[in-house]
Amino acid sequence: MSVKAKLIAAAVLAAFLFGAGWVSQGWRLSGQHAQELAKRDRQALEVAEAIKQAGIEANNAISDADKRAWKGLEDDKKELGRLRGCIADRTCGVRLITKYVHTNSGPSDSSPSSVGDDTVALDPDVQRRVLDHREAVGEDAAKIDYLQDYAVQCWRSMQPK
Repeated sequence: MSVKAKLIAAAVLAAFLFGAGWVSQGWRLSGQHAQELAKRDRQALEVAEAIKQAGIEANNAISDADKRAWKGLEDDKKELGRLRGCIADRTCGVRLITKYVHTNSGPSDSSPSSVGDDTVALDPDVQRRVLDHREAVGEDAAKIDYLQDYAVQCWRSMQPK
């Protein structure tokens, strides 16, 4: 055999050995890669389960806040309905309590004054409007409380335990 043929045979053998090593090493790394992917999948599932549980807890807390807010609104509506019925029956009414503030900005008068604290009766239409405003203010306050509770629950659900 000539030197040239020996060199070609050696190159072919080296290429074959290199190829065999490459394939076997690749198969080994594929197994390791599959194990690593399986490990990451398990970790991802654990994290997803923890996130799901946190979401469930947050939803339960928000549902409880909803129930409390709706109960408060229903109670307020019942009370306003009672007051509206009372006013319609003329068994009660809305009165404004006036308080006169006495200041010492002018000359002092030591004589007793006929002006003092008093209540003023309102006509039925104004009484209804007062109750309408009371209802609107109460609903807005309940909405603000609800939204604040909701924000707190969302914030708490995002905090690590």
